Amino acid sequence: MNIKWSKKRLTAACVLAGTVGLWMYSQSSSPATQKETAAPKVSLIGAVSKTLPLTFSTQGHLVSLNEVDIRGQITSPVSRVGFHEGDFVKQGQLLFVLDDAEELAALGHAQAQLGVIKAELDKANRDLSRGRPLLKTHYISSSDWDTLVSAQQQAAAQYKSAQDDIHTAQAQLAYTRIYAPVSGKTGALNVHIGSLAQPGSTLPMVSINQFDPIGAEFTLPEQDLNAVVVAQRQGPVDVQVTDVSGKPVTGTLSFIDNTVSQDSGTVSFKARFNNGENQLWPGAYQNITVNAGSTPNVVVLPPQAVQDGPDGHFVFVVDPQMHAETQPVMLLRIQQQMAVVTGIQAGTKVVLEGANALRPGMAVKVVNAPAGSAS
Repeated sequence: MNIKWSKKRLTAACVLAGTVGLWMYSQSSSPATQKETAAPKVSLIGAVSKTLPLTFSTQGHLVSLNEVDIRGQITSPVSRVGFHEGDFVKQGQLLFVLDDAEELAALGHAQAQLGVIKAELDKANRDLSRGRPLLKTHYISSSDWDTLVSAQQQAAAQYKSAQDDIHTAQAQLAYTRIYAPVSGKTGALNVHIGSLAQPGSTLPMVSINQFDPIGAEFTLPEQDLNAVVVAQRQGPVDVQVTDVSGKPVTGTLSFIDNTVSQDSGTVSFKARFNNGENQLWPGAYQNITVNAGSTPNVVVLPPQAVQDGPDGHFVFVVDPQMHAETQPVMLLRIQQQMAVVTGIQAGTKVVLEGANALRPGMAVKVVNAPAGSAS
């Protein structure tokens, strides 16, 4: 019996010891203890005020300021091509020579007709000169005089018509020589020697795109319009693109449309660039930057300090009791690796590192707080 009681007491003692151990462990793992040790570590940074360049980034494409389709003005075979397709040509350069046999013949005929009519006019003038004194002395009747006058007037009219025929023939002959109306780059050649050039042809003989200067077309949101208009009133507005080698090229804003698109809420713009080395190509897609001066006294932060929530953007600040609180801000843009915001003042300390683990009201521990700012 004594042995059995000893075992029971031993068992009870073990149970009691286990219970005490569990209680002590639970006390060491209580929320109060965890709260003291689980405060997340954060670093702070001060918002600063800066003067920043006012730039707007968008996408657009380059365009030729002058696209010309070359077509024949008369129907005639091509007898000579004065360039290779894809060549750069100069304004006034001879592009095509058309067969001019018919035009030369027409000009020769018109010149011959002019000679005949000139002789008739000269005779009519002489008859009129001889008839004038005879009329005064009544050697010819008034009716005969009227006939002389009518003949002279008819010959003069025919002479004028013959001169016009020569001008027409000369113009037709000139159409057999086709010159470049602008400087630029030629496209695909659609006719060759022996091809028939026709005024009504669907395809042009060749197309020329002007390269220098060259333009760009793009749009900006409606809210950016006023800043660009104000900048243009103060002087030329710089617009920047990149050439085929990736180098920046600066041009000038040349056009602002007169209406805002109701469909997209954007405004159309155009810019012009010098392109003497032909490094910008029409049709090329471009990232475009519009430089509209500068904006003084804007508040900036590192982008990672600005959080995005269901109600918009915000930052975390730390109150005197070392608790995290949210403060709404408006993110205007990201520029030069800085977030431009409104809603806080310069000098306000915000959480830079550790914000992802925070909730409003959570106790925090500030460590390694930068002495500097967003600069």
